[in-house]
Amino acid sequence: MKYTHFAFCLVVLFLSLLTADIKAQNNLDRNITLNVKQAKLSELLSLIGKSGGFYFSYSSDQIRADSLVTLSADHSTVRNLLDGIFKGNVDYKESPGYIILRPAPNRLSLRPDTTSGKENNYYITGYVVDDRTGLGIPNASVYEKRLLVSTLTNNKGFFSIRIKSDGQITLTVSKEFYKDASVNFLSDVTISLKQHNSYYSGESASDRTERNWLGRIFISSRARMQRLNLGGFITSVPFQTSFLPGLSSHGMMSSQVVNHYSLNVLGGYTAGLDGIELGGLFNLNKQDAQYVQAAGLFNVVGGNFKGVELAGISNTVLKNVNGLQAAGIYNLAKDSITGMQLAGIMNISNEVNGFQAAGILNKSHLMTGVSFGLVNITDTLDGYAIGLLNLSRNGYHQLLVYSNEVTTANLAFKTGNGKLYAVISTGAHLGNHLNYYSFGLGIGHDFIFNQHYYLSTEIASQSLLSGQWNDQHQIFKFNTLFNVKTGTTFSFFAGPSFNLYHLQKGEENAEDREIICNKIGLMNLGKSNRGWIGWSVGLSF
Repeated sequence: MKYTHFAFCLVVLFLSLLTADIKAQNNLDRNITLNVKQAKLSELLSLIGKSGGFYFSYSSDQIRADSLVTLSADHSTVRNLLDGIFKGNVDYKESPGYIILRPAPNRLSLRPDTTSGKENNYYITGYVVDDRTGLGIPNASVYEKRLLVSTLTNNKGFFSIRIKSDGQITLTVSKEFYKDASVNFLSDVTISLKQHNSYYSGESASDRTERNWLGRIFISSRARMQRLNLGGFITSVPFQTSFLPGLSSHGMMSSQVVNHYSLNVLGGYTAGLDGIELGGLFNLNKQDAQYVQAAGLFNVVGGNFKGVELAGISNTVLKNVNGLQAAGIYNLAKDSITGMQLAGIMNISNEVNGFQAAGILNKSHLMTGVSFGLVNITDTLDGYAIGLLNLSRNGYHQLLVYSNEVTTANLAFKTGNGKLYAVISTGAHLGNHLNYYSFGLGIGHDFIFNQHYYLSTEIASQSLLSGQWNDQHQIFKFNTLFNVKTGTTFSFFAGPSFNLYHLQKGEENAEDREIICNKIGLMNLGKSNRGWIGWSVGLSF
């Protein structure tokens, strides 16, 4: 008897803890005590959330967060407080750690017309009407959230939906600016439905993917209406297949589903990815995606991406990327990229904390990593830019006029920053026996002593052309230049260089002798190379 009593106490204690835990997870049922006068709504919601240990999620465009509220409550539930504040004109959805507020000033009803079926296949029809006017509501979403089956009402509010189930069916109706309504069917049958991990997410109501130009092309108006109606409703499932957006194993509910494995024959539109997604042509995700995503043409992610993203043409992530983006033509990480971007033509990101490589252009607002491309453009360059042109607001944009022992007159453009800069140069030498012109490319680094003095070290290649394009002479130069900055505009520089000259035909001809004659410290470096000590002197603007 003693042990029976002890076991009974343990069961009671366990049930009490379980009940307490369940209540702790229901933020709307928490008891709050508050007393505020003429406080802004945004501040009041922050106080309620702080007292209950959660946050509110809402759009300031839809809810007037600056309106003044007076409230006095003693051990009142959060639900009752919100009812008093919003007078029943706002709908509340719970998400882990959040309560999502959505304007819903209107009421609707679901009125079933017929229910028929056999062998667990049911066909349900009916109307969705406005409670105030009694008129049918068009484009309302009617769905069974556990079975992920949905449809939209027609212009008169009529719907028909086919459901396969061996247990209770609960149809829910959602419409923008209306409170949700639900109706149960087959309630006398034992429930044996497969449960999904469903929740509400304020991020899921985002239309970033739909507003993207690719989303505007491939996402139908019915799918857009579904997002407006269902708002933040999200569920996760192990697997989905899709032929095109809307033609998938989850039908119109696919845009509310996060998948672990997703196979899109041509393309698909889902809520997100937590695993692997493969698309024959394209993948569209409404919010976050992670791990592996690959498409024959393009990927679009409306939230953050983490992992490896591969596409034949383009990858577009409308928030942050943490990992690798690789595309044949174009990559976009709208907020930031921490990792690597590789593109055949162009990479774009607001902030780069990693490595970018593109065949033509890299563009960013803040570059703290390494950018490699023909042209690199950034507002603030705190890292390294390697390319023909490296343009930034805080970097170098210097025009150089100078002379050296090879070409009498030279003009160059210097871009980048002190860590690493690029130089494009052109010059000419008009001699008594030979005229030749030059063009060159180089990279360098500045050792800055103070605001007036710094030392430049450069490696450059200079091509000399005296006749035909196929008759060029090549010089590799290693320059050390001492710079004196005389003001905010001008700098004077001068210094020595070591030059390595390559004989194109393996032995000296008349042009070679004219170019290398009278050079200081001229030396033979093998049969086909000559070396000497040179100089440069000039001004930079």
